[in-house]
Amino acid sequence: MSGGGPGGRLAGRGDGRPGAPAGELGRICLREVRRADLEAMYRLDHACFEPGIAFTRAEIRAFLDLESLQGLVAEAAGRFVGFAIGYLRRPALGGVLTLDVDPRARRRGVGRVLFAELLARLESAGASVIRLEVDVRNEAAAAFYRSFGFRRLGRLADYYGPGRDGFEMERLAGGVIRGSS
Repeated sequence: MSGGGPGGRLAGRGDGRPGAPAGELGRICLREVRRADLEAMYRLDHACFEPGIAFTRAEIRAFLDLESLQGLVAEAAGRFVGFAIGYLRRPALGGVLTLDVDPRARRRGVGRVLFAELLARLESAGASVIRLEVDVRNEAAAAFYRSFGFRRLGRLADYYGPGRDGFEMERLAGGVIRGSS
């Protein structure tokens, strides 16, 4: 999920057409992230992550300027309910920076639709390997990523601050599993 810098933290189509059903949210619509989304992204990231882990406006702005940005926004019932940001770290290596879902919209498929589309876009952009980092204390997030074929590569000491380790996780394109769980 969210982290301290680059590499930190299937129904939708990314073109505003309806995606997967989301219970009382209605249909989830995905679209490209826009610079005008900066403030909504900042507020949501701060609702999802604690101070010191949540991104600053400057960090989010820098992500939006990445040449290889793959960014999606999820909207449901006319409101901003989530976003996902990834990029190509180098040829053939994709990175997930963050996946944020409004706490009121969780467990309704928003994160699954966003993340599946982000992975598909990273692979279409040339990523044969995709990596992300997750707080070792966030077992729910780690389990979510494992459900997409990610496996732990190793532990990153103090990744989220002193005494707050992260796991680096990886998956091969198409969800092929490599490494240990």
